[in-house]
Order: sequence, then structure tokens, then C-alpha cells
Amino acid sequence: MGSKTATADLETENLVALMKKQLLSFRDFLKTGSLGPISPDMTMAEIVEVLGMPEHVDPDYWTFGKLEISFDITPPRQMNWFQIEQASYLKGDLEALTTRFALSLDGFSGKTKPSEFLGAGLWTPDQAKVFYAASGHDIGMNICAGPVQINFHVAADFIGNQDAETYLKASSPSQAMAKIDSRAVLDSIYSYPYPKTEEVPGAFDWKLLSGSQYLALADGQQTSANKKGARRPL
Repeated sequence: MGSKTATADLETENLVALMKKQLLSFRDFLKTGSLGPISPDMTMAEIVEVLGMPEHVDPDYWTFGKLEISFDITPPRQMNWFQIEQASYLKGDLEALTTRFALSLDGFSGKTKPSEFLGAGLWTPDQAKVFYAASGHDIGMNICAGPVQINFHVAADFIGNQDAETYLKASSPSQAMAKIDSRAVLDSIYSYPYPKTEEVPGAFDWKLLSGSQYLALADGQQTSANKKGARRPL
């Protein structure tokens, strides 16, 4: 009984501490790329005004709790991007983000699948693009919508003795996407000062689906466009 009471008291204390922070909307961040007062077009000096000094400092890389920011090394030290790192651990209603801010998860979590993000009404059906490719022994997947990029990792242990590249080449999107979607694990979420597409252009053989195509495939539907397979990015 005592241990349960102590646990409940600790949870209450944590919740009170979170409620004292400024609350930011995860849903708004996914839609716009801005995290409350934090936007990807800010300079290093502007970030100091909003967040104070970081917990970890490199000349071009700062860390504030779960928030990590990359800066250009030349003045005015413009932001390259910011990310929510280890997004797979997001859970509950509220998540501590930095010493000053907490994140209202708005029904999302580290277990949210690509199809659930795409079906949540965050973006118009074809505003979001899905890129996927073999990445080493596994499969990498990104949702790109405006300045936001959501990265997923898919362990390829479900494909037997094939490697990931062989599996993707041998499978049509209609065969692969439902299996990939259910196994995709959220990794990190980035916001850039410009519309984002592939993570590393040319580094992998990225294939492209529109958000609406991906949703149809993950749901087991097949259209004439899907039968032809995903196209490579232009």
C-alpha cells in the first residue's frame, strides 16, 4: 500500500511540475513546423532569448532536454533545423520538453504509426509525401510535409533471408506497405526552415508515395497508380 501511495504522490508531483511549464501543442508543431515560440528560421541569439542557455553546447549544436538544434557556423548563426530526439519515448498526455516548456501530445505518442499521422487531418491528402528505402539491413521511412520531417525505422526481420533492398525491389508497394506500417517505429521529428523532401538526397534509392497513396496501401487497398509501383523522386 505504501509503495502505491508513494508512486501516486510522485506522479502527482511530476504532473504539477509539468503544468508549471509553458504548454506547447504537438499537433500544432506537426502542422506548422513551429513549436510555440520556437521556429526553424531563428538565429542562435533569438534561441537564447526564448530558451536560455543549453544543457549541452557545441559550436554548432545545442541541446535543451529533448530538443536539439543545429546552427550554421557563420554569423548570424542561423538555425539549420531543430528536432525532437528519441521521439519513440513520447507517452502520456504531457511530456517535459525543456526546462521551460512541456509538450501536450494531443493524442499522439511514440507508438503512433505513419498511417495514423497521415490520417490525423494534419495535412491535406497530397501535401504529405512518404519516402522509403533500404537503409543498411533495415528500412528507413520519412513523412515530409512542409518543413516537418518525421523519421521512422523499420526492422527488416520480417522478410526472412532477403536483405531489405532485395525485398523492396521484389515487392510492389501494395504488398509491402501494410507490413511496413505496422512495424514502423518513430525515431525523430525535424523542422527545417524550408519545405523538406528526402533526408539525404541520392544517398539511398528513395521511393516516393503521396500521403493518400500510402494510406490506401497501408489499409490494403490498391489503385491503378499503386499497381505501377512507387516512383522515384524527381
